Amino acid sequence: MNRAPVFDQASYALSVQENTGTTISGISFSDPDADPITLSISGTDSEAFSVTSIGSLAFITPPDFETPADSDQNNEYSITLSAYDGKLTTSVSVVITVTNDVSDDEAAERTLFGLSVDVGEVGTPTYDRPSTWDDEDGDCISDRHEILIAQHLEGEGAYPLVMSSNGCFVETGRWLDPYDNIYYYSASDVQIDHLVALYESWISGLGNLDAALQRRFANTGSLEEGVLPETSHNFLAVGASSNGEKGSSDPTEWMPRNEAYHCIYLKKWVLTKSQNGLLIDQAEFDFIEGRAADCGAEPLPELPPNP
Repeated sequence: MNRAPVFDQASYALSVQENTGTTISGISFSDPDADPITLSISGTDSEAFSVTSIGSLAFITPPDFETPADSDQNNEYSITLSAYDGKLTTSVSVVITVTNDVSDDEAAERTLFGLSVDVGEVGTPTYDRPSTWDDEDGDCISDRHEILIAQHLEGEGAYPLVMSSNGCFVETGRWLDPYDNIYYYSASDVQIDHLVALYESWISGLGNLDAALQRRFANTGSLEEGVLPETSHNFLAVGASSNGEKGSSDPTEWMPRNEAYHCIYLKKWVLTKSQNGLLIDQAEFDFIEGRAADCGAEPLPELPPNP
């Protein structure tokens, strides 16, 4: 007695991201009698699909999330898939949902703290951390130590800045980590945080630039030639604890323990991304926009170069 073909599910709800090809996986079928099976497609959106030579389902044209081709134009394609063994037919309903590939979305220009920002996401190569710290102005003081000099707090002379004998390295002084309000007195205990972390910058568009620009940004906080690191709002002298806790997080994932610093932190974040054309994703934008009214419109001060 002949037995009908069988599918491994009574119905299917599948998901396919645009830009990942046309073949649809996740459907399995067989014939209990090992008879050859012929697949056919019917239903509302059947014209969008074909059966490949190896017996699998595929879009005829690669699906485009931004231009849906299903009957309801909601990116949910409904079909009936039938398996016929020469005598008996088994049919199942299949719904294929096409999801968005955000990397091909155009960025939308928006405003935060009076600054234009591009909201969106972009695909980037595998992260390759740019080198730090160079000596941007060629005075033997590396960019790290230029920042230490600029952010040193001498406390009316109580904590003088002490340089190495050759004048190229900072040894001691006083620095306040604004993330947790802790003071540090030895340069070796201080880390320089990229406020918009290098990994975050990379996935926000830096990764698609050439290596020279990536390195310039990593060392100076700017893509523009000739900018000195101590003038960038993207660098902060902090302790290892807060810097490690922050890691590569964006504001939706981490904010300083020192709540009094939140507004300055967010303004520095937005300024860095705005000045360098780095993307802000939608969740990031919504988070910052929701707090912007509490921070006022006063811009950050310009940071002067070291003497």
